[in-house]
Amino acid sequence: MTTTRMEGSCLPSYRPLSTLALSEPEDHVRELTDWVEHASAVTRVPGAQNVWDMAYKWLRLAQGLRTMTFDMSYDDGSMCSAGCDFDAVWTEMMEKWQQHHVRLGYLRAALEGFVRLLHPDATEPGVAVEAAERRLQHHAEAWPVHARAVVDHLRTHAPDGAPGASTPVGAAVAQVIALHEMAVRGRTVIPEPDSDADGNVFPTGHAEVCALREASTVLLLGIQLLMAAAVQEDRVAVFEDKYLLDGMWIPDRSGGSRWVDEEMPYGEYLTVLHLQPGEPPEL
Repeated sequence: MTTTRMEGSCLPSYRPLSTLALSEPEDHVRELTDWVEHASAVTRVPGAQNVWDMAYKWLRLAQGLRTMTFDMSYDDGSMCSAGCDFDAVWTEMMEKWQQHHVRLGYLRAALEGFVRLLHPDATEPGVAVEAAERRLQHHAEAWPVHARAVVDHLRTHAPDGAPGASTPVGAAVAQVIALHEMAVRGRTVIPEPDSDADGNVFPTGHAEVCALREASTVLLLGIQLLMAAAVQEDRVAVFEDKYLLDGMWIPDRSGGSRWVDEEMPYGEYLTVLHLQPGEPPEL
């Protein structure tokens, strides 16, 4: 017998906010991909545009990932309904778990591509993001809202990070890549369904899915910081304005939020593209 029991479900506080809520990775990557499409690297290095285009295509793959299909059923010739329930729940679990894993791999490829172009001397992507963070330390307006909160939440699932780091996103990027490497090398524990004394089968792995979701968000935020620093250094140029046709809430200077439903320079949109638009204010 299956059940929809959801003990252990994880929802960080910065996602269900009424305003300035953090978007899910599938929405976040869509907006970041749109931003990159309207930007270009400013360099005369041979092949630079090809590197930029390849990194952009990895973002497009991450954007295009919507569902994954699994079938974990195993026919051993028995008529055991409990086994069928287990396989059905496991199938649903793996579709969600692997979707996050695959997206994380695409985002890592995109980040590493942009790092090769913008920080060719960096030994690791985390080092490049740390350099961007240091570049932006005195430009608070360029920092994506919730970045530190995402890093702190990821640390609750993967406590190997560096608490209190002066470049928290860069440190978290290094942590995320280490997590991804564990999966690539087959060292990640694959979650399986659980059951109770009555034979009810229910899904597990909520913390693992949350860790992967926030890991993807860390890499997306890392790309945003790379781009923000590169724009300030005139190594990336942004074209046109973003027209917020349906409007969205963005942070204001007083620490609150304000509604915007007009054109915004893409350079400014970079710092808020990861936020959910929210509902328009009542007139």
